[in-house]
Amino acid sequence: MSLIKQLWIAIVVLMTLAFLSSFFISIFSARDYYEEQLRQKNIDSANSLALTLSQIEKDEVMIELLIAAQFDTGHYQRIELSSPSGEPLQHKFYNEATDNELAPGWFLKLAPLPISPGVAQVQDGWHQYGTLYIESQTRFAQAALWQTTQKLLLWFLLVALLCGALGSWLLKLITRPLDQVVAQAEAIGGRRFITSREPRTLEFGRVVRAMNLLSERIRLMLETESRRLEELRYRNQHDEVTGLANRDTVVSQLDSLLGEEDGRHAALLVRVVDLAGINQSLGHQCTNALLRELGQVLQQWPSPMLDAFTDAHAGRLNGSDFLLLLTDVGDLTSLSAALNERLSALAGRYQPQLRLLLPHGACYFHAGESRIEVMSRADGLLAVAEQRDATCAEVGTATGVSGFQGTDDWRAMLTRTLKEQGVRAVCFPVVQLAGGELLHREAMMRLELDGKSYRAGDFMPWARRLGLLPALDVAMVGRQLEELKASTQPQSRAINLSMETLKDPAGRQQLLMLLRQFHEQAPWLWLEFPENPVIHHVELFREFCTLVKPLGCKLGMERAGRGFARISRLQELGLDYLKVDTSLTRELHDNQGNQGFLRGLCTLGHSIGLELVADGIQSEDELELLRRLGFDAAGGPGVAS
Repeated sequence: MSLIKQLWIAIVVLMTLAFLSSFFISIFSARDYYEEQLRQKNIDSANSLALTLSQIEKDEVMIELLIAAQFDTGHYQRIELSSPSGEPLQHKFYNEATDNELAPGWFLKLAPLPISPGVAQVQDGWHQYGTLYIESQTRFAQAALWQTTQKLLLWFLLVALLCGALGSWLLKLITRPLDQVVAQAEAIGGRRFITSREPRTLEFGRVVRAMNLLSERIRLMLETESRRLEELRYRNQHDEVTGLANRDTVVSQLDSLLGEEDGRHAALLVRVVDLAGINQSLGHQCTNALLRELGQVLQQWPSPMLDAFTDAHAGRLNGSDFLLLLTDVGDLTSLSAALNERLSALAGRYQPQLRLLLPHGACYFHAGESRIEVMSRADGLLAVAEQRDATCAEVGTATGVSGFQGTDDWRAMLTRTLKEQGVRAVCFPVVQLAGGELLHREAMMRLELDGKSYRAGDFMPWARRLGLLPALDVAMVGRQLEELKASTQPQSRAINLSMETLKDPAGRQQLLMLLRQFHEQAPWLWLEFPENPVIHHVELFREFCTLVKPLGCKLGMERAGRGFARISRLQELGLDYLKVDTSLTRELHDNQGNQGFLRGLCTLGHSIGLELVADGIQSEDELELLRRLGFDAAGGPGVAS
């Protein structure tokens, strides 16, 4: 539709709204005025007639004559005198059927005049003779309202014709292209606050200048708010000495991983042996410097090993113990050896001054285990390593899936599953907090082969190691699109995708081809990626968003919140929603720091049009608190389907 047509429609709509507003304001104001006048007339007439009747002898003929005289000269609808017991003594009533209406019937229904009758008491000496009711006619007031309405309608038509002729002439003067202005407006509508070159046309130049100023202010506001949130999060969740997560935070992260639907992760417990003796030897400041170096070692995981796990969380449990959590781990032995090598290098740098021992224990753990079980297992392995009196590691054995123990077995299993289309999904509801309606169903990947079902925690580490994650993601999306096409009542599906799919050109192209092939079903998909990989590949993710948004898919980040402020120009990504990391919402009632951070996160997200979703909710009691903090939806075991 052309701009001239849109402006013309806007003028028509505005004129119509103006007319309707004036019409209803005038009609109801006049109606209120007539109602008040008629009500006052009823009261005055009732009091006057009641006073006259009270002062005369109570002769029925005289009373009837007075009431008849009043009724015939005053345009009354009803005059009735009833006894104290309620029996009618005199009654006069105007029959509307005998007179022509002065206004249409539909108008009388649209603007009725419900006037309460005037009521007065008639006395006979010291006794009550009766009660007098007087009700005036409303047809003349309704006729006046009808005439006012006709005049308003006539004037509206005349003004509308005049404005239409003048507006058409003015709109024809706008002939220069507005592509740049439209492009910037569309970008702002898409939550991308870009700046544009000002056009030569004075009026449009002012518009673009104002839009550029708006974009810059919003960008600065978002950056300021992001920094404030990051400072708040860092202050509440990090250890002052090492910069690692504090005990409460890393324990919440562990609980979050244990509360997931599936997954095989790893915990590495590192200890600084005889920290008190080190403090006496080096002094307080040098000891803190040593602990900071150890924190950097745990945070800066060697890049060649990044494909061996999805994400890492490092935290300080107490003065000498540090916990490192790795998600979706493949070969823990190699990871532990790489960590031990860096810890040995750190201990070697302090060798001339003291004998620094940094042993650690490493073990696998699965979703569904208890925290006590995991920490006891890691602590037991650490105790074994500590007995060797050296910087060394003790690695627990893995509980693998029966029948698949090596790389060749897993490659054969995954390849065969893809060939036989054995990729399936288990769906869990995510509901809106405002009304309890379904937002979407989160589809968790499963593999079915030879009648057995395998969870993501069983095969994901091996699929990542073998480079098969893109193929699994494409198969998962294809399966969900086919199910949506076959469904008579489709429901939105959220699919967790890996960054490996975007980094693989073939996998990314296959995914885009699928979405274009099922273009009618694509708007039902909610595609989400983990926050941490997005932070490290933000330009790749931005490019993918640009390609996918025109297809109608919604895009989001899962496990979000901890690195939210580190994404530069977040508002330009085109995201639709964020699924906040479960560790931030766990035991939220007792954590005022996380409540303040999440409230600010919701405010910042809403300012750029994002929906905020809380994940991993354990009970319905948490939903009301999340709603007050500003969350839009929630999912997890505590959310009813």
